Amino acid sequence: MSPEIAQMSELYEPQLTTLTREECLELLRGAVVGRIGYVADGMATIIPVNFALFDGDIVFCTAKGSTLSWLNLRGRVAFEADESRPADHEGWSVLVRGVAREVTHPDELAIFRRGHMRSWLRSPHEHWVRISIEAMSGRTLHRAPPTDRITRA
Repeated sequence: MSPEIAQMSELYEPQLTTLTREECLELLRGAVVGRIGYVADGMATIIPVNFALFDGDIVFCTAKGSTLSWLNLRGRVAFEADESRPADHEGWSVLVRGVAREVTHPDELAIFRRGHMRSWLRSPHEHWVRISIEAMSGRTLHRAPPTDRITRA
């Protein structure tokens, strides 16, 4: 790294900011992939899913199997989405806690299957899951110039 770039990067300090609920929702609206986390048989499991927001809930599609079986029995989950820009040392993260349930109502299923919320998983055995958000928190990290150390030429 050149001395000029090193000196310039020293002028910027990391800023960790707590996000409001609305800021978290806005970031989730622009995200495509998140991770659902749950504990089954004493083991933490985290799997990536593509998702969308629908009426304030998180919606995703899964195949019939262990995830769906677990959700039908317990339902309490954590969900996280984020974005990072390593070159800039910046990014954000949103964590959701809530209750997941399989979507079974035909009208809801029709909306999800034909709408913009297309799952990457296209299978005749697809199952849609909806997470009701009970708690949400988010943080963003960005570099900003410190106001007390800026010098002008």
